Amino acid sequence: MYFSDVILKHHVRSAVHTYKCTDLCICVLYVHRALMDLIREYTTAVTCMILSVSSLHAAYLASSVGFLLIGFSSVLSVFSPSNQTIKSLTNDLEWAGESLGPALITFDFLWLSEDHITARILLIGSAFFVILSDWLSSDGLVIMSRCLAFSTLSCSLTVCAFAENAAGSVGSVALSLPLLVSPRSRSGSLGSLMLPTEGLHSWILKVIMALGCWTTGKALNKYLFDLKGWD
Repeated sequence: MYFSDVILKHHVRSAVHTYKCTDLCICVLYVHRALMDLIREYTTAVTCMILSVSSLHAAYLASSVGFLLIGFSSVLSVFSPSNQTIKSLTNDLEWAGESLGPALITFDFLWLSEDHITARILLIGSAFFVILSDWLSSDGLVIMSRCLAFSTLSCSLTVCAFAENAAGSVGSVALSLPLLVSPRSRSGSLGSLMLPTEGLHSWILKVIMALGCWTTGKALNKYLFDLKGWD
């Protein structure tokens, strides 16, 4: 009986120790997950604020509607509403900022260079892209997004090359990068547009786009100043 009691006590202690270790591991995993979620939300908010401040500052310098669209959509992306309708609207506005913002900025470059025909074609094409996006499949939306990005980028690079504006070229590439590398896909309708990638990839693209806004704003302001000097 004595040995059986000793063995029983040993098993009880082992069970208690295992139970405590299991609880400790669960607590550690819970704290780690909560901490990672907090870091993810905080980093997302910071990158969105960086993009919004950069684009709104560029809008102040160059007075472009494209910068305002990117800036306001980024400000709304900072918040994470629980309401699905508001969340879908926020995703739509962020998508519009990434898609139409660079096109509207390139429109300003084309208009200042007095290439009004190409500027109108780009503006009309961008508008049709937004209108028809609700009827496109996910693959079709990705393809059309990249076509719009290539068209926007080629037009801005052409203007900047003739104007010898290197900052504008660099900024245009940075602004078009999200649509070229990570265009948005959808599932059913425009309201369900979501980023195909999240986390570090999305943060890097937002920071690059913020640098693009800052660089392009200075380049557009310089281009406008040069045109006034030529007059």
